[in-house]
Amino acid sequence: MASGEPLYADLERNVYIPAMEDLVRPLDVAFTYNEDSVRVHFRFETDRPSWYHQYLVYEDGEWNRYGSGGQGPDKHGLYEDRVSMMLDDGSVEGFAEIGGFVTVHPGMRSLTNAAPPSSVEVHPHLGGNLGRSDVRKFIRESREEVQDEYHWSQTRSTEELDQLREEGAFLDLWQWRAHRSNPLGYADNGYVLEYRHGSEGTGMFTDNNDDSGQPKFMFDPQVVGRYALRKDSLLDRQYGQEDPYYIYVGNSVPFDPDHDWLDGDALPQRFLQEPEGSRGALKADGYWSDGFWDITITRTLDAPGPKDSKTIAEGNTYNVAFAAHTDGAGARWHYVSVPYGVAFGDSDNTNSSDHPDGLTVIHAKFTDGPLDKAEPDWFETSLFYPGQVDLSWLENIDHPGHQFVRDGSMHMLEIHDLEVLSQFIVRHELEMLGLDPEEFGVSPELSY
Repeated sequence: MASGEPLYADLERNVYIPAMEDLVRPLDVAFTYNEDSVRVHFRFETDRPSWYHQYLVYEDGEWNRYGSGGQGPDKHGLYEDRVSMMLDDGSVEGFAEIGGFVTVHPGMRSLTNAAPPSSVEVHPHLGGNLGRSDVRKFIRESREEVQDEYHWSQTRSTEELDQLREEGAFLDLWQWRAHRSNPLGYADNGYVLEYRHGSEGTGMFTDNNDDSGQPKFMFDPQVVGRYALRKDSLLDRQYGQEDPYYIYVGNSVPFDPDHDWLDGDALPQRFLQEPEGSRGALKADGYWSDGFWDITITRTLDAPGPKDSKTIAEGNTYNVAFAAHTDGAGARWHYVSVPYGVAFGDSDNTNSSDHPDGLTVIHAKFTDGPLDKAEPDWFETSLFYPGQVDLSWLENIDHPGHQFVRDGSMHMLEIHDLEVLSQFIVRHELEMLGLDPEEFGVSPELSY
């Protein structure tokens, strides 16, 4: 469990490093499948769960948003827990060896060296085509290589990006969200190519405020018994999982600006809706009890959208990596796993020649009946704080293991013990900031 006191924080530089005792956290996973579908099971420990997200709070005649998702834990705890998985069929270089680090590059949002929004907004593709003002996860295949670097601004043409999607050169991304997807029974389907995208179709949440910041919908008092929640009750975590802490078409009416609103009234800033298309292909269920989230995500074996999802076939082994957001944290302040293999059936086919030494394979359990009847075989994994390690640094000569990353010959756990790895990551971030790791109790003698 998080201690609450960071090792070091400098919010102006996007820095919040957890305490040393909080660098590694457990996650249990399991896979079950039948002839039609696959189900991923997660069991994640946390003593401070959050099914709250961002809220609009009425104060002095204005509606102000609470819940930042910024550097480190939100000070009010108004940010949802999330558990996610990236899935690769061997199409993305390096994923089997170093997992999600292949998606991290200089310039990404929430890094100390994040690209300025003004630079992204004028970028022809990210700003022009996508309408974005930040850089998010991307894989190197989506960029033109310039002097061994894959700069965020060097995006390939739209024709080339579409061809990569046709070829399956992307990471499938499944995200369970405690507030923005779970109440309606979904996880969020997406993919990573030149950006972190939602899959095709309509998502399960949208904004509940207009351009002026005023809410669009309020609670229906005939259904909920009130027009709004109360800020103090949110901060005291008084709304349980069965309470209307979220807003959707079934418990809302259009916002009435002439209602006698009181200071401290609060409405969810996200409006939930039934998703459509591939975006809504992941059915999910999650409930927190006795210190643990128990979560399942279920999908057809066939890809719901071949240009944004991976087909899962009997006899193949796929590469996966897991992550979890908790303690009110968003963006890069999550915990991640090393990559694993997941085998469906008895074949040794890993969808990749030259698979790394040290890859641990999780065996999915087949059932010829309903998945609800299948008892999962749990596998214990560990998640760790990823710091500001990016692919460029991992392949740079300044990183002692750069050659292993470049040639893809070894899995990261063949090089590092996980506890030592987590300290390496912290040492790297402190040194990057110009700080002395010894002053923070991080040994200068860590070795491979």
